[in-house]
Amino acid sequence: VLEYLALALQVRRCEGREPLFSLEPVDQACAAVSEGSGLRMQAKCFEPKWLAGTSIGEVMFQADYHLKELSMGESEQPVVGMKSCLDYLESGSWNEGWHGREWFVVRKAEMHISEDHVLIPFLQLGVEAREQIVGLEGLEDAPVTLPDHPLVKYAAAFSRNFDLIAERKSVISQLREVAKASVVAKFLLDGPLLD
Repeated sequence: VLEYLALALQVRRCEGREPLFSLEPVDQACAAVSEGSGLRMQAKCFEPKWLAGTSIGEVMFQADYHLKELSMGESEQPVVGMKSCLDYLESGSWNEGWHGREWFVVRKAEMHISEDHVLIPFLQLGVEAREQIVGLEGLEDAPVTLPDHPLVKYAAAFSRNFDLIAERKSVISQLREVAKASVVAKFLLDGPLLD
């Protein structure tokens, strides 16, 4: 956890922002061949770029990848009764083909200070999703994503159960620790000075 804080402080001090990770579609015209696995469909994008290969970068990648596996039903759901996007499709609640993307978000972040001046980060994490449509330059976010879209339903269920999922999935728990480190770093570098 101290390593996460050290890296979060470095990102905040040097870049003035929080660490960010995203899996982005690779342009098919310039898709690179990966070691024996054919064409890559997605590329790892870190902000700042030097996060690649760091503990924070790896946690953000693993958590994002696992979220996508869970949402597509590639892994057992962490909460009994939780459905994958494919389960929603099979139940007939959505009858058309679709593209979409999902990502983790910080819904609420606060820094609490105890009576004996201990910093206690508090945050609520969740998942958001958007339908994507084919535009002039490839996939782009649809202007409106319907609330009954399978990915939106999955994001809502994941968000409702986030704390329970973090208890059961270590990579989600570690992502929460990375987010806490970022909140502390922002407070220490941008927040009010303590006496």
